[in-house]
Amino acid sequence: MSNRKTGRSPARSAPPAPTEPAPWDERGTGPRDPASGRPVSVRLRVERGEPPEHLFRHLLSAYLGGAREFEVVERPRLSAPTRGVVREFCRRTRQPEIVRDDGDRIGIAELDDCTAEALDDRLLRLGRLVVAFHREAVDSWGRLTFDDDGHWSRRDDDIDREAWYLERCIALGEAGGGGLSRPATGAWTIARSLERIADHAVSLGEVGPRLADLAPEASPLRELRQFHRQAMGHLEEVLRHPDGSRSNDLLDVGEALVAGGRALSEQLLPAVGGGTMAPASAAAVARALEATCRTVAYSQDIAQAFFDRTLQPALPVPAAADRRAIGPVVP
Repeated sequence: MSNRKTGRSPARSAPPAPTEPAPWDERGTGPRDPASGRPVSVRLRVERGEPPEHLFRHLLSAYLGGAREFEVVERPRLSAPTRGVVREFCRRTRQPEIVRDDGDRIGIAELDDCTAEALDDRLLRLGRLVVAFHREAVDSWGRLTFDDDGHWSRRDDDIDREAWYLERCIALGEAGGGGLSRPATGAWTIARSLERIADHAVSLGEVGPRLADLAPEASPLRELRQFHRQAMGHLEEVLRHPDGSRSNDLLDVGEALVAGGRALSEQLLPAVGGGTMAPASAAAVARALEATCRTVAYSQDIAQAFFDRTLQPALPVPAAADRRAIGPVVP
């Protein structure tokens, strides 16, 4: 996943930022939901010289975890970069709004507790957005474009917004339990995989101008388009069967595509490095191939998650006394 601008990388279990005293605890969390123990409020203190993306990751991590109130503190006053990160966080997520600005601290509130909609419907809608985004990116290879350098990243923000909201809703939906259940873990994996697939669409869109020097029917471009069509066909087929009914077959198809991607790399990349095309075009071919291969890999993760949902839990093994009561098993 590229790091094209502030906060592009999804949050990963980042260490807690320095915090203020009570009413927040030593980890910077305020009141907790009594049912789940999840923090309702989170306070983050920005240290001088701290990279802006660190604050974005903390805010995003708290948002994905279900926090509803956020407070960012910077002494003696909030700097312009900190305010910029807060505005970027509100723009790139679904509902948070700035509700308080006291000069040295700014308050944000999440006003949406997630809509009551079937989880699979949300996942499949997100999947359709991602497939359309991918096709839009590859279609751009065949036409002259005047888009600026940030066009594809901004388009990806729309996907991130929906994926992050969905991941947050999954976490909140499990608030009454002791952690994510198996179905919720699978749904979270699917949402995160779709988010990553969209990131690779950005790469495909960005390399378009570098592929312009290749003839439309030239071997590298023709092979790349065909491989991408196969990858999209595989992803669409996976998304058509969320019940897992075809997951085994689709996992086999995905393995064949992974092998095909390796073979295509062995075929194209030596030619790319052989001086038969401009260095910029050669690098674009390599990047497009890698993006498509990674897309197939994440599609495999989705197919596996759908497959795992079909597995039924095993019956509990009877205790020794119960087995004696049942009697010996006759072959």
